[in-house]
Amino acid sequence: MRSFGLLLLLCACAREAPVAGEFHPAVPIAGQDPIPYPTELFSQGVEGEVMLYLVVDSTGAVIRDSTRIAKSSGQSAFDAAALQAAPTLRFDPARRGDTAVVAPIQVPIHFTLPDSLPGAEPD
Repeated sequence: MRSFGLLLLLCACAREAPVAGEFHPAVPIAGQDPIPYPTELFSQGVEGEVMLYLVVDSTGAVIRDSTRIAKSSGQSAFDAAALQAAPTLRFDPARRGDTAVVAPIQVPIHFTLPDSLPGAEPD
């Protein structure tokens, strides 16, 4: 019986203590290369938004195979372009207190034509 009690004590000590502090979600890093606009939709003047669900690791990288479409744009080419580019996205990782943690995030991917951007002047 004595060894059983010791085993439980060792198991309890081996667990990591919960990380204390306020949770802050991951944030996309500014200045990343834009996701390529599907040529056929660009030439047709089609715009759209894809909402991606993905998981960001504690270094700010997207975890392989975690990406899913949370909300489709309604255009399969936009959805495919967003999914293909997702692994290249980089983030400031989520934090619990001062500790970087793995966390899910939803990220909108906007496909907007240059003349639709704020400050764009018509030709």
